[in-house]
Amino acid sequence: MVSVDTVYQRVLALANKEQRGYITPQEFNLLANQAQMGIFEEYFHHLNQYLRTPGNNSGYADSMDYIEDKLGRFHKIGVTLSPDPRANGTIILPKELYRLTGVSIQNSNGVQVCEQTTVKKWRLRQKATFSAQSLNEHPTYVRVDSGLDGEAILVYSGSSIWPNSVKIDGIRKPNKVEWDYVVVNEKALYNANGSSNFDLHPSEETTLVYKILELSGIVINKPGIQSIGKGEVAEQNVTEKS
Repeated sequence: MVSVDTVYQRVLALANKEQRGYITPQEFNLLANQAQMGIFEEYFHHLNQYLRTPGNNSGYADSMDYIEDKLGRFHKIGVTLSPDPRANGTIILPKELYRLTGVSIQNSNGVQVCEQTTVKKWRLRQKATFSAQSLNEHPTYVRVDSGLDGEAILVYSGSSIWPNSVKIDGIRKPNKVEWDYVVVNEKALYNANGSSNFDLHPSEETTLVYKILELSGIVINKPGIQSIGKGEVAEQNVTEKS
């Protein structure tokens, strides 16, 4: 994790050094969560770039391992979920889930990994004799709207909706960041008990500082700060890819 107080103090120090103004705790919390999510989503963008690169370059392999290491803290393995009776038997996915990577069930054939499909493809398989037989051996799932609050899945085993619990693998979203404070002599002082640190790899501390500075110029109209942050973020991206 990365200390939210350390990042905030660095952001304030750089902003004050350049005489670009003060970033309030409320502004910081807004920008901190936006910056964290932006960095998190860049992991997947970089992974896709490396996977599309032809050849077997050891440098790219090392970079992929580095990103996978940063993503390791967000992996959720074997989470048990049950159908929700309020949502017609669909299985509602956790709100903190960012990406679903696997679904499995346990039936008379043991643990079986479910293949993602669409309702249209599943119905077509039902109509074909050979495919209908294979449905019993190869369970599937489709992404649906729960009708409540959030995304859900329907799991099919054979020609029926699977009525029991399933296990999912996935990647969760970063936890919310907050720099909490108490006011003493009209000054905001850090309150560790009410604060939440960044949920990213410790190596992201500097990137977070400059990303927040960059965003501050866009969101709260402090263009001088934006230029500092934008330049440093660009330089860091080049360094990481080299």
